[in-house]
This record gives sequence, C-alpha cells and structure tokens, in this order.
Amino acid sequence: MITVVLGLLALSLVIFIHELGHFIAARISGVTVISFSIGWGPVLFRKRIGDTEYRISALPIGGYCNMKGEHDYRDAIEKNLDRVSSDPETFYGTRPLKRLFIAFAGPLFNLIFAVLVFTLVSASGYEYETWGNRIVLASDYTETAPLPADLAGFKSGDRIIAFDETPVTTFSDIQQYVTDKAGENLSATVERDGTEHILTVIPELDKSTGAGRIGVYPWIPLVIGTVTEGSAADTSGIKPGDVLFEVNGEPVHHLLDFEKALESRPEQIVISLNREGIHLRVPLVLIYPGETGAETGIQWKTETVTVPGTGPVTSVANGLADTGRILRLTVKSIALLFGGVDVSQAVSGPVRITLMMGEVAQQGILALSELLGVICISLFLMNLLPVPVLDGGTVLFALVELVMRKPLRPRIMYRIQFIGIGFILFVFIFALLGDIRYLIQ
Repeated sequence: MITVVLGLLALSLVIFIHELGHFIAARISGVTVISFSIGWGPVLFRKRIGDTEYRISALPIGGYCNMKGEHDYRDAIEKNLDRVSSDPETFYGTRPLKRLFIAFAGPLFNLIFAVLVFTLVSASGYEYETWGNRIVLASDYTETAPLPADLAGFKSGDRIIAFDETPVTTFSDIQQYVTDKAGENLSATVERDGTEHILTVIPELDKSTGAGRIGVYPWIPLVIGTVTEGSAADTSGIKPGDVLFEVNGEPVHHLLDFEKALESRPEQIVISLNREGIHLRVPLVLIYPGETGAETGIQWKTETVTVPGTGPVTSVANGLADTGRILRLTVKSIALLFGGVDVSQAVSGPVRITLMMGEVAQQGILALSELLGVICISLFLMNLLPVPVLDGGTVLFALVELVMRKPLRPRIMYRIQFIGIGFILFVFIFALLGDIRYLIQ
C-alpha cells in the first residue's frame, strides 16, 4: 500500500508542476484563471483570491488549471459562429501567440523541473549499488542463439574496461553505454588473462525494452552481503562475508553458476564456504515460492559507487547535460516504438508508472529525484506531440492561426479535437491493458 501512496504523490508532483506552468503563463498573458486545484475530485478546501479560486481536492493525482473560455468553442458550435470568442481574458479569445505560450508553458515547466532535479542530484552527490565490469556470456547459461558478444569474440570472465576509448569500471557503466547504441559499431577494450584485446561489437535491439544489448550478464562473486534473519541461510549459520565456492562438491564461480546448480530444484544442498581462511561445509534447505527461483535468504555483496557532490556552477552544468542526454535518449526511444519494438512491453501505463515510482521512492530521495526528472522529460516531449487535446495540438492550432491570420472555425476545431480524443483514448486503453497483463504476471 505504501508503494501505491508514494507513487501517487510523486506522480502528482510531476502533474502539479505541469499545471503550474499553464497557470503562471495564463496570468502573465492576462487570461483569467477560474480555478487552480491541487488534486482532483471533491474539493476539501477552497479560497478565492482575486478572480481565481484556489482548491485542494480529495484525490492526490496532480491537479488542474481551469481557464476562462477553455470550452467556449462548444457554445460556438451550437450557435454556428465563425470564431470562438473575442474576449481577451479568455483562452480562445486571447492572441494566438499568447495561447501558444500558455500551452507550451506546461511542458516547459516539466523540462525546467527536470534540470532542477538533476542539478540538485549533482550538488548532493549520491551512492549506488552495482557490480564490477567482469562479464558472463548470456549464451553460456540462458540463451543459445549467437548474441553480439559471442559474434564479437567475448568470453566469460573478460573485463570490459572501455568502449570507444571511454573507460567503464562497473556493469552499470556497460549498460548505460550500450543502451542507446543498437546497430552501431562499438570498439570494446577487453582485459583477458592480463592481456588487453580490442573487439568490435554491434549491440542488437532488445524488442521487449527498446534498449541495446550485447548479451552479457555481470560476473557476481559469491560473497555473502547480508542474511535475512530467520531464513534458511540464517538457520544454517551462514554469515556476511562468507565466500561460497562449491555446491554438492562441484565448484561454482559466480551467481549464474550457483543458479544453474539449483535448476533441478533440489530440496536441500550442501555448500562449501570460505570464512576467513577456514573452509566450512553446511547444509542449506531450499524453498521455491511459486515458479520463481530458490528463496535462501542470501543477498550477495554488491559494489558501492560513491559520486561526490559538486559546486553550484558544475551542478547546473551537469543538470543541463543530464537533461539533454535523457532528452535525446527519449526522442530515440519514441522513434523505436515504430521500429519493431514490442510496444506492449516497452510502454508503461499509469499503474506501472505509479508502482515504479512508489518502489523507487522507498529507495531514497535521490533515486526518486532521478526518476522524476526522467518522467518530466518524457512528459515534455509527449505533451508537445501535435495531437489535438494535448498541448502540442493547441500549439499547432495557434501556429496555423498565425500563418492563416484568422482563427480556425469552431466546427473544424471540434472535429479535429474529436479525432485527438479518440487517439488518446486508444493509447490509454492500450497502456491500461498492458498494466493489467503486468499485474496478472
């Protein structure tokens, strides 16, 4: 439940920032704002200041900015008028440049908020858990088809130390470099048995995620990080710092070796441990909840990477650079939706986004901040698509009016808006069905 609540609050903040942009732009442009609400649904608190009623509503899912004359075109249709309104204090009565400014301000505020978030993350510094840059070939364990890493000549146990002369020190670095390089030739510097080799690899597109991949997993050493109290591992006397090196007398070198040893789903195994130079053999009872792997109570030790905070100027520069990088990646990702990606897997609906944000919120404020920044950038781009009922549609109408030097007829606007509503409804239902499949799975 806490995951859902935190997710809703985080999503509400992103939507509130968007609506705040519309509100400020409307006030600057002289358009009357009838009501501005934090949240939707029944109004819990209201206070009128000037022409605007400020509200706090019951449902914490964003908010809204209700401008005077937003829906006047419906009245114009009924009365068969040539234009919607001539009142400059109304949304459709104001000049097209001001209307364009009001529509663009919502997405713009999301983008500015993303820059601010990434700036604060850079200034604060952060830590994250990852694995080293040593790899295991996926084809050795889970996938039989030749993958890019196999074709390039990688071997399990290699350390990838650079891509295109850009150093990589962790598996997160590898993932980040490869994710937007599908189809590109990459020069990988690999360390093998103390010798460096240069290999050329072409990442393939993972159609379930839209990301590039070369077909490698991290080499996860079998060093015990933590042990869940009361678990099978705790009962067996396994302690943090122990190094597991055998299962039933057979050597295991990394996590995939260990998982392969459990493929037959045995009820009990005997593991060999190294504890401060002393070898121990202990039995371990295994539990298999549902179709998932064994539940042992063991969490493997990760590598902690600490990124120190930066000064004000560097933080702003990093905030702008991170926003630009994710903006480019998001544009590329949207293009991939039309390039064979499994849209049902790659596109998330409101349920998955809420759960994801709630889960990340429990990991800490910095992790949540980064995700908020990414979602703000996505909203900036998606809202500016030239689709009626989105801000991009309003921007397009304003541009057409500027070029034609006369307003569009209300009936034409209505028909185009109706098509836009149909498109958005289709996308929403598609994403919601994907969410339902996700929850069932």
